[in-house]
Amino acid sequence: MMNWRTLALLVLLTFSCLNSGLFAQVIDEPSVDPTVQPIQSAEIGTAKNVHHNGDLYFSGQFAPDDVAELRERNVARVITLRTDGEVEWDEKKALEDAGIEFIQIPFRLPESLTDEVFDQVRTALSDQTKKTLFHCGSANRVGGAWLPYRVLDQHVELEKALSEAKEIGLKTPFIEEKALDYIARKRAKPAVAGEKSVKPGINKSFVDPELDVDAYVKRFEIESREVYVTREKIIAACGIRKGDVVADVGAGTGLFTRMFSSGVGETGWVYAVDIAPRFIEHINQEASKQRLSNITGVVCAENSVNLPPKSVDVVFVCDTYHHFEYPQSTLESIHRALKDEGHLIVIDFDRIPGESREWLIGHVRAGKEVFRAEIMDAGFSLADEPNIEGFKENYFLKFRKN
Repeated sequence: MMNWRTLALLVLLTFSCLNSGLFAQVIDEPSVDPTVQPIQSAEIGTAKNVHHNGDLYFSGQFAPDDVAELRERNVARVITLRTDGEVEWDEKKALEDAGIEFIQIPFRLPESLTDEVFDQVRTALSDQTKKTLFHCGSANRVGGAWLPYRVLDQHVELEKALSEAKEIGLKTPFIEEKALDYIARKRAKPAVAGEKSVKPGINKSFVDPELDVDAYVKRFEIESREVYVTREKIIAACGIRKGDVVADVGAGTGLFTRMFSSGVGETGWVYAVDIAPRFIEHINQEASKQRLSNITGVVCAENSVNLPPKSVDVVFVCDTYHHFEYPQSTLESIHRALKDEGHLIVIDFDRIPGESREWLIGHVRAGKEVFRAEIMDAGFSLADEPNIEGFKENYFLKFRKN
């Protein structure tokens, strides 16, 4: 039983804490780790489906008249997942005029939700120094894009995070599936444990943030380049159909990406995949200029094409296979990305000792037979080897996914 001295001491300490405001601070400003705070409902002007987790707010679309309220609430940054044309007013200008930072990470269709979108969202949300509103049209896309950040960066258990994402607004199956696949792949061990680079540093110049894209346009899109001269014949041999989803791996300046865009039509899609961020930036800019709305740029890894499972009908690799620094892992990622019985097309230099020019011998690590064997060992069978009129240094191999 508590004696009177102990009781008196507790009363004195309680009075002292209340008098100093310490208890009030604990009650009014709970010091709770934001990663474990529950998702709570909130209100922001006319926006629907508003929730928050600490200083991160989630919502559907807000109205122009709500910008002033965002400013009054000290919202310093707005991240939108909406694409150009989804709103009839200039959200970027309205926010920036109010002194609020605006970040757009757009996606809408299944093909436009790539690893890069998740990567960009995770990078943006990693800055927790700013009060942020994260929105789309209904908060459906927001819930799905936030899910990987919640699991991988805030280390919340997957089942709990998925429930939270649905509470925020996630409801579309393809968004949920892509988010879960992204999480699984990021958690997985490297595709081929212990695989060593077959040619260290071969792609070093391409990841340079100062890469001179114009110089490569002049070098790649020129009549002296064999695959440029024969580009129409190459496209014909690929057998691309309307509605196909094509991945142009090692897309470079986007020459074939743009040709595939026309070939697959409005019902198809093209992923421009490259390890060089500057190339992807260039491809996106050219697609916008030419109003090609069925192209998504994807920055890939050194050992993965970074595409979702069974997402493409054809993977096209032109004069790029010899740049695969980790061919086993990269081929495994291609095999995973192809739909059942999808095709892999490889065009590369025919390296023949004693016949091929000196540059080719020094640059390309192996000949056609070695590359063909590597690809077939990765779960492909040779389907065709068409003869392309005009090819002198290149060959064309078409494989089927087993």
